[in-house]
Parts: sequence; structure tokens; C-alpha cells
Amino acid sequence: MDYPSDFNTPAFPAGPRIAISRFMAIASCALFVVVIGLCLVLLWAARSQRIDPFIVSVDEITGEWTVVGHSHGAGPVEYPALWSVQQSVIVNFATNWFTISENVEINDAMWQTCERATDCGTESDLKYGDAACALYCTAGEELFSRFVYDVVPAHQARVTNGEIWAVDKTKIQVVPAGQITDNGGTWRIFATVQSNISGDIAVVAFAKVARDTDRYPQTLGYYVADFNAYKIN
Repeated sequence: MDYPSDFNTPAFPAGPRIAISRFMAIASCALFVVVIGLCLVLLWAARSQRIDPFIVSVDEITGEWTVVGHSHGAGPVEYPALWSVQQSVIVNFATNWFTISENVEINDAMWQTCERATDCGTESDLKYGDAACALYCTAGEELFSRFVYDVVPAHQARVTNGEIWAVDKTKIQVVPAGQITDNGGTWRIFATVQSNISGDIAVVAFAKVARDTDRYPQTLGYYVADFNAYKIN
């Protein structure tokens, strides 16, 4: 006889209850084993996941998305985040360096000398697209002084002649020209400056990036310490 299932007699009144308790205990143990198994499967799945990041470039004119770099089939490709910050600072700096607007007020705003503590701090609030102080806030003191005394007079002469300059951001390239660290390095820039008088001007420039988190908080401390550009056509 099967105890306690077959002992449903007056002499054993607890038989059915004991049978139910035994069934529940076995079911609970089985469920517990299943839960442990699912946890192990989830742990294995989480550790088996492979992150495969890629960089997407968006054309500002057409809005088309293009994959710039990925690691499919060639092992992981690393793009240090601080490199991207340095490249962003260089692109914005070079764009402002080579920009000549037909609006004199815009030129004066881009080329003005500002107060580093108030105009270049994290508390300063500029509207999107406002280039006021953008060049000063990303340049070293000596470099900006050279820009004011050597470059601005030539730009003003072009303004007098009705010439307008704009950088074609779809063609600008920034590549390392030496060892790049978290504290900066030397970069090579290839850009096309569009002129309404001279046509397209191809230039190559070299920018030395340095870091000072106290004086340049808006760009995580990065600024352009030296900048030299050459016309190549």
C-alpha cells in the first residue's frame, strides 16, 4: 500500500493531508530547481552578449546617415571618447578661424577679445549657433593674440572687398599627426574654404591641442595652443 495516499481510513485521518503536503513539497522543490536553472541561463546570456559599437555620420545637408567605422569582422575598433572631444574643439576652432561673414557684427562677435572667467565659464549662456567668444574661448592666449594681430587685419581687408568665407563642414577631416593622449596632441586638418571671389580654397592645417580644466571648462579643459594653416591649391 502507498502511504499515506492509501491510508484514508478512520485510523489514519491525516493521510490525505499528508499526501497533499508531500505533493506541494515536491512541486516547490521542482519549481525552485527551475528558477535556479533560469537564473543560470540568464547569467550565461548576459555574459555572452557582445557590444559592437559603430560611428554614424549624418550629412547636415541631405540628412543621410553613413557608417564611418565599426568592428565587424576585424576585431574591436576603439574610438577614445576624449579624442572625439579634441576633434570637436578643433573643427569648431578651424571653422571660426576661416569664417568671414558679410555681416560685420557677426565678424566682430567672432573676433572679439572676451573675459575668460565670465564668457568662457560653464555659467555663460549663449544661444545655439552664436559664435560670440567661441574662438577666444577655445584658443590659447598667445595664439589668439597672433590671430588678432596677423589674421584679423587680412580678414578685414577681405570684408572691405566684399569677400565671404565659409568652411565646407562636409569635407573637413581631422586626423592625428602624432601621439594623442588625454592631455592633447597634434592633429592634421584638411578643409575646404568656400570663397565667393576665389572659389574653393583647399587648406591643410596643424593644430596643437593642450588641456587646462580650470581655464577652459566648457570643452573639458581642451583648447588649441597652436594653429598653422597652409593653402594647398
